[in-house]
Amino acid sequence: MNATVSLPSTLRRSAPRLARPIGQAVAALVATLSAWMRPREESPAEAAARLRRLANQYLSQPSFAADLRAAADRHDNYGEGH
Repeated sequence: MNATVSLPSTLRRSAPRLARPIGQAVAALVATLSAWMRPREESPAEAAARLRRLANQYLSQPSFAADLRAAADRHDNYGEGH
């Protein structure tokens, strides 16, 4: 047995009245959150400290650790000149 039900309705051709303001508010919130979550740039001193911590983890590879420490020294020198 097949039954068909017809319901009276009107087709909406435009978005609801609050759709645009809600969409703009959500977009602004997403933009704010993405800006807040973006990592900030390290200062040369912070980068040098990070490289020295990394160098301390490579005690079994002294030449690699020395390269990291030299890079840290370059960051320190860069920070002094700028």
